[in-house]
Amino acid sequence: MSAALERLAGCAASWGAPLDAAALGGISAYLAFVREKNETVNLTSDAGWDDLVLKHAADGVFAASVLRPLLPPSPRVLDLGSGAGFIGIALKFAWPEAEVTLMESIERKYRFLSAAAARAGLKGLRVLRRRAGSGSALTAYEKNQDAVVSRALAALPEAVRLSGPLLAPKGLIAVFQSDEPKPEEPVLAKSLAAAGATVLKSCLYRRPSEARDRRLVLFKRKED
Repeated sequence: MSAALERLAGCAASWGAPLDAAALGGISAYLAFVREKNETVNLTSDAGWDDLVLKHAADGVFAASVLRPLLPPSPRVLDLGSGAGFIGIALKFAWPEAEVTLMESIERKYRFLSAAAARAGLKGLRVLRRRAGSGSALTAYEKNQDAVVSRALAALPEAVRLSGPLLAPKGLIAVFQSDEPKPEEPVLAKSLAAAGATVLKSCLYRRPSEARDRRLVLFKRKED
């Protein structure tokens, strides 16, 4: 096991989302596939091994640690604007019982995600080529999600707006942020009102490779 994977395993344990040998092996194989395909598919500018493990996979593992106590035992989780799949695939390895959908609109990334999902061989890992908010009728694979997670999808108000229609009645929106959100800010307040949502909590964490705090901000539907 590489030193970076060992650091990720230590951090995952401290977050309450310990990774067993199968999860670490799966994450390692997936990230190796990212590196292999990155030269031709242009998936990420962070192609160094430490960045892939300690930055990208770490975020997905942290999302699993935050959502697991709040959701049903086998929830439906959608990674919106999945890109190379870092969040959704790492979350799935950390939380095998979750049913995870990777939703991506860009063809080349969708093709990569389909290949990566097939190689991972994980039951309950699905890939959709769809653009949220396109106006098309929602399919059964998109709607009624227990959680919609996004990272670097769009500005926070837009991420909330796009996530809202995909949620189950008691679903959560989880958005990675560098700074604390301000719910009273007019654009965000409008998006929250449209989604019928409010801030649940802001979960601080540090990636294994960094000395500064980041946040996974959770939003929930307002009680009727």
